[in-house]
Amino acid sequence: MQQPRGAFAPVPTPLGDDLLFDPAAQAAHLRWLASEGLDGALVLGTNGEFPSFSLDERRVVAESAAAAGSGLQLMLGVGSCALPEVVAMLGVAADCGYGSVLCPPPFYFRSAPVAGVAAFFREVLDRTALPVLLYHIPQVTGVPISDDLLDLIGHHDRLAGVKDSSGDRDEFTRLAERFSDGAYFVGNDHLVRDCIEAGGPGSITAAASVSPRLVRAVQAGEAEQGALDQVRDLLEEFGLGPSVKAFLKRMGFGEYATRPPLGELEPDRANELWDRFNRL
Repeated sequence: MQQPRGAFAPVPTPLGDDLLFDPAAQAAHLRWLASEGLDGALVLGTNGEFPSFSLDERRVVAESAAAAGSGLQLMLGVGSCALPEVVAMLGVAADCGYGSVLCPPPFYFRSAPVAGVAAFFREVLDRTALPVLLYHIPQVTGVPISDDLLDLIGHHDRLAGVKDSSGDRDEFTRLAERFSDGAYFVGNDHLVRDCIEAGGPGSITAAASVSPRLVRAVQAGEAEQGALDQVRDLLEEFGLGPSVKAFLKRMGFGEYATRPPLGELEPDRANELWDRFNRL
């Protein structure tokens, strides 16, 4: 089993003004990321707004990314609270040649017993031949990838590691140590260099969608973490998801509209963001 490695971008899912998926914009963005030296892309993660799309739509998005021929390592987010939908997306990932998958816990069931969440993940691991990263983003899901949960899941050949988007240094320490022999991927730009120095194989961070060369350089030790911190701070100030979409629209990749209940940056705010980014 070949594990993912390198700097990944959690790419947004582009929508036109009609709020329908725009495959041309997706392909253009993926190819640009590859031309900038990025290693991979996560499709249908949190920044990809996967809960906003039906199962059929997610299947189309995943197939389109694979057909783009970007040359990037592709990881597919298979998240859903419905286990049959997760299994269906596992099949899509395998059929389309994805290298790995990312699976969050069943986030609607926040009071589910830990044993039930472990059974959910064991089923996912049993039903795929691809490396699986568990998705630790408790500030969104409300269901942490805890040590108790990992103990109950136990060893599994397809459990490659974890993507840690908590942004918490204590969680970074805990999970990096727990997966020291596997794949600990950091999901926060502020911790990219720390992750590499701790032996982690890579990162999946929002800034990689708009500053791929910088993220790759920080990961390789060729640029200072502080430069990436400034970009991340700016994105967070304006709203992480809306900021990335505003950048990609300004760069001419597509409209990058957003379905409710999520929103977009107002034009004046988008202009201010662009100007401040270019002054960094």
